[in-house]
Amino acid sequence: MELLFTMKMKKQVNRSIQPKLFLLFFLYPFWFLNADTESDKELALHHFMQGEFLMNQGNYALAVLEFQDAIDLDPNAATIHVSIADAYRRLGKAKRTEDHLRIALDLDPEETEAREMLGQLFFTQKNYLEAQSVFKELNQSDPDNLDYLYTLADLARIQKNWDLAIDYYIEGYEVNSMSIEGLEQALQIAMTTNTFDRAEVTPFQHCHSNSQHQSFVSLLSFLISL
Repeated sequence: MELLFTMKMKKQVNRSIQPKLFLLFFLYPFWFLNADTESDKELALHHFMQGEFLMNQGNYALAVLEFQDAIDLDPNAATIHVSIADAYRRLGKAKRTEDHLRIALDLDPEETEAREMLGQLFFTQKNYLEAQSVFKELNQSDPDNLDYLYTLADLARIQKNWDLAIDYYIEGYEVNSMSIEGLEQALQIAMTTNTFDRAEVTPFQHCHSNSQHQSFVSLLSFLISL
């Protein structure tokens, strides 16, 4: 079964681009009207939005140039560092991606997108301990975020820390009882590691009594009866 983190990654390929396009089309016509009086920050904004437009077109190399021009004019804008990091990530430049994400976090420790991207970078590099550290920080700041819980569960699973993985998957179910994917993953671990006693904990029993999850219930009932 595919890791829940991997499923999340596939759904979020363009997550950092689309929300910014509205701002691009709303503000773009007004910049050139005041071109002679633009401050450095206004010009930086122009380069930034040009970069976002190029990102949406899939032209990541040119987007990097625009973002770098924006950074030269406004080096303390964490958002620009996140965007250039995203462009470098799509170009396969891991070191430059990490460098700009760390700069963004130094400038703004509350920059969640930068921290998420850094965790994803470590995950894809198979640097699981660093990824785990990043997602633990994210989980502490937002304990009800299913993506963070399931990513931590996936990381524990990859490192064969079966009990911890099951705990995180169950915690995800406790946050949202309609999200059965975590319990399915936990059950798969129990099947693989012959730890069926974990199926007797409260969340599994609750799911067992939920008629909406019939296919899962049938398999769970069979395993508990072994």
